Amino acid sequence: MKKRLFAAFVCLCMIVSLLPTMAFAEAGVQDSGIVTSESGLCEHHTQHDESCGYTEGTAEIPCSHEHNESCGGLTDPEACNHSHDETCGYVPATEGTPCTFVCEVCDAQDSGNPATPSDAQPEECTCETLCTEEEINADCPVCSVEGAELDKVCVGVAPMLPVTALAAAPIGQVLYVGGVQISSTGYWTTDSDGNVTASTAGETPTDNYISYDAENNVLTLHNATIKNELEFNESIEGGTFISGSAIGVFNKSGNAELTISLVGTNTIANVGKGIFVLASSASTGSSNLTIQGDGSLNASASQTGIWVQSNGNNAALCVENAEVTASPDGAVKNGVLVQAKDGSDVSLTVNGGSLTASVNANIWFQFGSGVSGSGTPTVTVSNNAIVRANGGIANTSSTSIQYGTGNKENGGIVWNGTGGTVYGDVELQEDLEIGEGESLTLDDGASLDAGNHNVIVDGGTLDENLANSLGDSVKYAPTITTHPKNVEVKEKETATFTVEATGSDLSYQWQQSTDNGSKWTNITGETNATYTIATTTMDMSGTQYRCVVKNSIDEVTSDVALLKVKHNLVKIEYKAPTCTVNGNEEYWTCDTCDKYFSDANGDTEIAKDSWIISAINHDWNDAVYTWDDDGSTCTATRTCKNDSAHTEKATATVTGAQTKAPTCTQMGETTYTAAFEAS
Repeated sequence: MKKRLFAAFVCLCMIVSLLPTMAFAEAGVQDSGIVTSESGLCEHHTQHDESCGYTEGTAEIPCSHEHNESCGGLTDPEACNHSHDETCGYVPATEGTPCTFVCEVCDAQDSGNPATPSDAQPEECTCETLCTEEEINADCPVCSVEGAELDKVCVGVAPMLPVTALAAAPIGQVLYVGGVQISSTGYWTTDSDGNVTASTAGETPTDNYISYDAENNVLTLHNATIKNELEFNESIEGGTFISGSAIGVFNKSGNAELTISLVGTNTIANVGKGIFVLASSASTGSSNLTIQGDGSLNASASQTGIWVQSNGNNAALCVENAEVTASPDGAVKNGVLVQAKDGSDVSLTVNGGSLTASVNANIWFQFGSGVSGSGTPTVTVSNNAIVRANGGIANTSSTSIQYGTGNKENGGIVWNGTGGTVYGDVELQEDLEIGEGESLTLDDGASLDAGNHNVIVDGGTLDENLANSLGDSVKYAPTITTHPKNVEVKEKETATFTVEATGSDLSYQWQQSTDNGSKWTNITGETNATYTIATTTMDMSGTQYRCVVKNSIDEVTSDVALLKVKHNLVKIEYKAPTCTVNGNEEYWTCDTCDKYFSDANGDTEIAKDSWIISAINHDWNDAVYTWDDDGSTCTATRTCKNDSAHTEKATATVTGAQTKAPTCTQMGETTYTAAFEAS
């Protein structure tokens, strides 16, 4: 019986020995640069990711509910009817999952490859620069192996790529995101309304989330949207100092530091301050914010987009390879504010990627709290970085801002308002646009290589020497310098419209509209800077014309020009009517179309003969009679009142009759009567 029990015990031990186990170590043992801990991490797998499956367990966050009369637990805690909710803050503990990554370089002896004996020492990467598929170090025993995963095995130092030393958050520091305090490693989801909610799923959310690595003080935004701010609260640490911030870091007795890693497109909006990192002690503690990754962040706030402040020491903002935009939408126009103690240093470093203070926002360096101070402000650009401060870069120090590339030859471009300067040797990573009113020049010893991209001049100016050095890489957007003008011609005459424009490789397309601009159609074949209508007709009058000028960069449309076609008018002068002849009003007749008009512009057409003024007929005065001396004849004459030249005469038929006989002493009388025919 004892032998059977002993045999069973031995079998049990053998079975247990076959089960997989996890060995834990505080930091891992290093030998020749290879981490040999069984955590799955080595120099070729420096941190866990989704592919290796590792997740870190989280501790329970206890319930903060206090018993009261309504819950029933005031006198008997076991009778409490409280259910955990967001108010009490309870989060259950979660179990982590182990890393499944097996490095084929470090652990080649255990990979199952029979060509590698179990006691063989793993080969070490000997590269001094980072290998790519195009350039592989053939002398390296690791990278030269066919099918080697260079992104995992090559340990060469990538040129210009900084190595950020990560460490846990400083003692005494608190972190708030979307009004939620974050103090331990975990995940938080965000929705379209910008709410931040702790994830209790125990695994990495699929998208739109925030994660925090407490061991290294790294906050990762993964297509996250944050639209809630920390409310003013005197009862919580930092609740009065960094209230209004979407992401707030506060330390009252030491350094305030945070590294934000960006994945995808991230947004901060509808808050007072986008990101606010504050070391509030007046005697100690610097402030440092690093934003890194291959994603983007748009931090919009009513006061300041990004704010890094130390009351007792230096302040620094560093952007590494990410695309960051900071824009205020309130009266204060600080896109970026970096503030240090008077007499300290303020630095902005952009190493790859870009930093933009948009919509007339500036980048401001503050020393102390007054309007003037002292200290050293620096702006350092490298790895082809671009800094844009649409509202300019300014500071309160008596020392001017020092611009440069640090100790690197490879530099970047800094836009201080509308003026851009190239520092160091820069190769464009994307097209560079020089907009309206902007200019770009070279610093001493600097150079700009467009690479496979273009410098697009769209209303701005480019230094002549720089333009010459870039050659065909400079593309000028179309700009119309002279717009087409209205044209007025007579029918059947020629009408010509012209546009003048500058730009690279321009094309033209004339358009017309016959409905006062409601609809425009292309004129077939009219693709030059000048458009000519050889023979105009009256039905063309009122037609509008414009030209679309474009190239591969942009297109612009000219002002509208109006065609007015006039009749070939001949004026007929006014003629007054007479007693017998009709007159006429003044009018115009078109020799081309035989139409008649009452005005010199040909705007009002009239019917034929509508201009006639009828004869006014005679208006006679009373007749005047003239007799011959012997009374045998009588002539009647009458004159027209309208025209004295118009007269009529008539000779009467005279008959006589003695009306008194003569006597010896008196003469007799004969009466003559003249008879006129009526006319």
